[in-house]
Amino acid sequence: MDSKTRLRAAALFVVVVIFLRIDYTLTTELIRVQPLGLDFLPIWTGLRLALERPADLYDFAAVTDAQHWMLKAYPKIRPFVYPPSVAPILMPFAFLGFWPAYLLFTTLSGVLFLSAAWRISGRWLAIALLLTTPPVLLAAFTGQVTFLVGGLALWALILKDRPIAAGALLGIAAALKPQLLVLFPLALVLERRWRMLGSALTAGSLLCAASLLLVGVSGWLEWFAALPRFGQLILQDPGLLRNVVTPRGMLIGLGVSGPALLAGQAACALAGVGFVIWAFTRKASTAQQIVALVAGGLLISPYAMNYEFALLAPAVTAKAAHIEDDDWLYGLLALMMLSLTLPRLGAIFVLVLFVLQPWRATGDPVAKPAT
Repeated sequence: MDSKTRLRAAALFVVVVIFLRIDYTLTTELIRVQPLGLDFLPIWTGLRLALERPADLYDFAAVTDAQHWMLKAYPKIRPFVYPPSVAPILMPFAFLGFWPAYLLFTTLSGVLFLSAAWRISGRWLAIALLLTTPPVLLAAFTGQVTFLVGGLALWALILKDRPIAAGALLGIAAALKPQLLVLFPLALVLERRWRMLGSALTAGSLLCAASLLLVGVSGWLEWFAALPRFGQLILQDPGLLRNVVTPRGMLIGLGVSGPALLAGQAACALAGVGFVIWAFTRKASTAQQIVALVAGGLLISPYAMNYEFALLAPAVTAKAAHIEDDDWLYGLLALMMLSLTLPRLGAIFVLVLFVLQPWRATGDPVAKPAT
């Protein structure tokens, strides 16, 4: 190992130490204010209600009341706000007790997420870095579906030369959190991957149809009606609003409103579209493509929390782990954007800039074969 490599390894070690310190602070604070698996609890509760009392699925008070066995005097409303298409995917967990369901769900989705990260990086160093990043810890502690959505989306990109399988994975991921994957269809159109797009639409449609058997058409209508109410809950809670990473939430938190708010949202949405167009019309790596897609989705989505940064972590840690690359410093700087201590919107743009590195683009745009 030469002196340059040793210096880079030392810099990574310093970042890991900083992350571990943040992880410790984050964990102790989470333990103090909320129970383990808090965000999985309304998912599990909603799935059980979908079986027993489907009319109550989007009744915020009813869902919160059904969680009192664990939350007791917890002061906040804990609604189920996922689309009904989630039910056919996660329903098996409703037949388990909460703790077995939480542990099994976190383990299985975590393995899926880590396996995709391994395929992107091929390095144990990248996996070690991934496990220390604060958003990954946060997603695991709270029991979010981030690992499942991220693992499915990453594997869809990895396997996109097997369009039917890749499209099915993408359709399942979109059925869980459509707002984060809103730019995937644009990416597939740019690469002319019609079979993958068709497979994704088919898988998503089948899941939506299956959900009708559980909650009916009324369930979907109630979900659409619940979204504005949920948005108001976020806006009225300063603690939650501080952790929102989307432009709308952050701008509202800064007091921006009216035409200025719309202009800011539109500018960020256009930037997200631009990221995807850049990444999918050139010889971009899988890591670059996933960063463009996820960052673009975050810039368009009306609501996403800081744990969604975990979706960016596999691509960023893969880049940071290649300490022999000439542009390694950009990977290190992108990795630091995952600390959750920096302004979220700024962190997204800086991270994308350092991963995509548009100033290094060479050659003509690439037209991919139709599949």
